[in-house]
Amino acid sequence: MVVTFEELQSFLTEQFPQGARYGSLEKLGDGWAEMKLEVEEEHLRPGGTVAGPAMMGLADVALYAALLGKIGLLPLAVTSNLTINFLRKPV
Repeated sequence: MVVTFEELQSFLTEQFPQGARYGSLEKLGDGWAEMKLEVEEEHLRPGGTVAGPAMMGLADVALYAALLGKIGLLPLAVTSNLTINFLRKPV
């Protein structure tokens, strides 16, 4: 791991504050990151299911964090492709 949890947390707060809308960084390891989204009304579709855009946002920011933890704090690193297959309604 190139970047510590604290370094990445500071970087995200300073350089990508809008990312906090999609979740908070909980843990960081060698090539992986764990994030958590506190689901609120704005994240829900009718029927009470978490909306796909909320899940995609969380996944995208988590991948960004995992990548930066591995390669260093390069703000212009971007996601080139991200796919989720929704097989059933999340709990």
